[in-house]
Amino acid sequence: MKSFTAFTAELDNAEKAASQLAESIGGKHVLLKNSIGILLCDADMDGAAVTEELHSLLGIEVAGMTTLGILDKDGFHEAAAVFTVLTADDCDFFTAASQSLAVNDYKEKIVETAKSVSPENPGAANGLVFAFCPNGMPFSGDVYPDMISEAGSGIPVIGGVASDDYDFTRARVFLSGKEYRDSLILAGVWGNIKPIFSIKHVTSRFAERIRRVSDAEGNHVRKVGDETFIQYLENFGLKTDVPDPVLAFTAYPMMLTHGDVSDEVPLMRHIAGLNHEDGSGTFFGDVPVGTIANICLINKNDIKAACRESMDAILKESAEYPGYEYSALFCMSCCGRAMILGSDSNAEGHVLTEMRPDGLTLAGAYCLGEICPTRYKDGIVVNRFHNCSITFCMI
Repeated sequence: MKSFTAFTAELDNAEKAASQLAESIGGKHVLLKNSIGILLCDADMDGAAVTEELHSLLGIEVAGMTTLGILDKDGFHEAAAVFTVLTADDCDFFTAASQSLAVNDYKEKIVETAKSVSPENPGAANGLVFAFCPNGMPFSGDVYPDMISEAGSGIPVIGGVASDDYDFTRARVFLSGKEYRDSLILAGVWGNIKPIFSIKHVTSRFAERIRRVSDAEGNHVRKVGDETFIQYLENFGLKTDVPDPVLAFTAYPMMLTHGDVSDEVPLMRHIAGLNHEDGSGTFFGDVPVGTIANICLINKNDIKAACRESMDAILKESAEYPGYEYSALFCMSCCGRAMILGSDSNAEGHVLTEMRPDGLTLAGAYCLGEICPTRYKDGIVVNRFHNCSITFCMI
């Protein structure tokens, strides 16, 4: 597997942007037998037009999504796009767009799409699925990895939920000339690959008011302990009468553990909305009944440290496969982390630039939910939906 990346700050002229990206790839590198393109771009870019032009210029399928910001070898960028091409003689690539997920049978639609990005005999090769998910769907983000995993028998999934500049109206996903606001884009990679993953939550600082979730369904939480969810927050001293709960609670995600598993990797959850009539709250991901909840307090130093630890972990794991040459590093970080960093927006980008080995391409995005496998100590790998996390995939 080889990979090449290109960058552009041209957002207004789709033809010019695509020409710049294609020239940086096709004009400088020879593509192998099979290739695929991945575009991560600002919401102001006409991603449909750019992917259509790239498809025409390079003759490959191009999938992707809008983001709050991008990451590449030079760090963090706003109002820009990063384009990655994966190319190989010994890998096959498959892409698909789901039908609209704004329907009752959305789970079946996701499963159907996931099956379509697998070869006829998926057991004959290693696989990986990139998932570019629509924003604003009326269901929990956990549905994406759960249904993709069901279709692919546990094939690892890396990806995220499309984002914009926090106005939640311009987030889109793309596939070779078409844009979607309520469909899922999947890209399957199968063949001679050894994908590895790393994920790091910020869990070092807590409000220390641990309670068990006592009444919840999916991503809707009614009670924590013997308090309504809003009472639970207010008894931390947090103000809940806010116009935008997503922004107000960005720095206060909830950490979930089962409490009886010493090697458990916790789940992080961001608040998506509050209902003062019944005291409940909704989250971007599921909050299972019986899990132990605690509110985390996150600052810039926590985020930078987590980025460094996660990057260090994946680099160490890559050294365990000396016979395999890794080519590309993909990073999905949470929009909440970007918001907390504020004026120090390049904090994670600086870490990645400093730690990235020569010869390894880098492409990343800030999104509204991250999908990445979580590895438990018994060796089981489970695809999970995360918030306030930084995730890496090396391929």
